[in-house]
Amino acid sequence: MNKIQLREKLIKTFGLLSKASARKKVYSQKARQEGRQEVSHLLRVISESESVQARRLFNSLRGQIDTSGHYISTIFEKELEVIIGEYSENLREAQQEENKAITQVLSQLRAAERRIMSFYSKETKDVTVNKAQKYFVCQFCGYINIEKPPESCPICGADKKSFREIH
Repeated sequence: MNKIQLREKLIKTFGLLSKASARKKVYSQKARQEGRQEVSHLLRVISESESVQARRLFNSLRGQIDTSGHYISTIFEKELEVIIGEYSENLREAQQEENKAITQVLSQLRAAERRIMSFYSKETKDVTVNKAQKYFVCQFCGYINIEKPPESCPICGADKKSFREIH
């Protein structure tokens, strides 16, 4: 196995760990809702462990994935564009199958990603960040609001209480 093949395998492993960590968070919430607090706690612990593993693997690949000076443009011009593209493609397929529930979900998630793109300037290849800025994330669709939670989410209509401030 050469260096390029190894790097590709490590990048794939990073993706698998990141996905697994996110999945464990979701399952942890489900276990909590079912009244299985001890299972929920264990799944949060496993999720954190996998998140740490993914970060460590990513850090070991630094410079092989992208230089640290370009991470903002990588996030906004590559990763988010790919995610929006995937949502758009999946949305077209859901519409063709006339799956209204999935069409609505994908439409809302794509809108949330587009909102994220609004924080970036392609001209400066950077984000404008106010040090004292408060951010609130809709826990239903991922929409980000600045300063305070809106009365209802402009994307999915979730109530104000569905927003969580992220510190």
